[in-house]
Amino acid sequence: MASASTALRISFALASTLLLAACGSSAFDDLADTQPQGSAFQQAQFKDYSYLARSFGAVGKPAGTSFDTGESMSLSDIDDSVADLANSYAQKAVDAANGKDVQPEDAPEDNADAQAMRTRLEAALDEGRDKAPADAARAQADYDCWIMDAKVESQAAASTRCRQSLDTSLARLEQGVVPPEAAPPPPAPSAEATPPPPAPEAPAPAATQSDYTVYFDFDSWTLTAEDLATITQAVDSARKGGQSHISVVGHTDTSGTAEYNMRLSVRRAKVVKEVMVQMGARPESIKTSGVGETDLAVDTGDNVKEAKNRRSVITLVP
Repeated sequence: MASASTALRISFALASTLLLAACGSSAFDDLADTQPQGSAFQQAQFKDYSYLARSFGAVGKPAGTSFDTGESMSLSDIDDSVADLANSYAQKAVDAANGKDVQPEDAPEDNADAQAMRTRLEAALDEGRDKAPADAARAQADYDCWIMDAKVESQAAASTRCRQSLDTSLARLEQGVVPPEAAPPPPAPSAEATPPPPAPEAPAPAATQSDYTVYFDFDSWTLTAEDLATITQAVDSARKGGQSHISVVGHTDTSGTAEYNMRLSVRRAKVVKEVMVQMGARPESIKTSGVGETDLAVDTGDNVKEAKNRRSVITLVP
């Protein structure tokens, strides 16, 4: 009987053959022989777009990569549209490797969310290409995957996962390019200045904070740079305080149906957990849940949009 590793190699070879046959002579064929050049950003683009071109099926995933971690893509439907999609990613990879300026896909005119995300991505890329090239390339690849996969019916699940990944990668990019606030210079000493009074005794250290709250825009589970800073504080506090259990509870306001809000609250909790794990927290130590609109920070009536109710609460459990 063939070993599991032998079967995997055979499966991968078969998958590659099928996809290459579907693509024909194309940019996909050029990936193996392409050596990335250009800026650090373009080289990172080559890596990410190459992965997307080869990501149709679990057996095609190179070791150590993180796109499509849920294995939502499948080789079961290699048709012309899937082959064209793979080739489109490959062309972007080859163009980036050759030093060409690869722009994000145009957002559909009837998709306000995509329009807003592209505008936000372009603003972050202006500085991020140079300051954080790897994060910038990943955010652009996540965005393109979301937009491009949505055009192929069999890749709807993959498109959704890339949209979820974009929430994290774009916020991380934004956090990396926002310059820290400059500290004001100390005042110049005066010739007639009197000696300063003795420093007061240091106050007793405050109790370790146990709750951290991140807030969301209406009908969104996108994390902002400010949210990432809050999550970073929570992870650092848990590490310093030795807390081995963390609770993340998602909440919504009362706008929309109770059933929809319950699903949205769970999604808000899960995206926070994903970021905490990326920051080094152990997945098994984090418990997520959603309570929908049943536990409001600000009491309102039904169908009321209230920003303080759209949140996820991180609790460090002693």
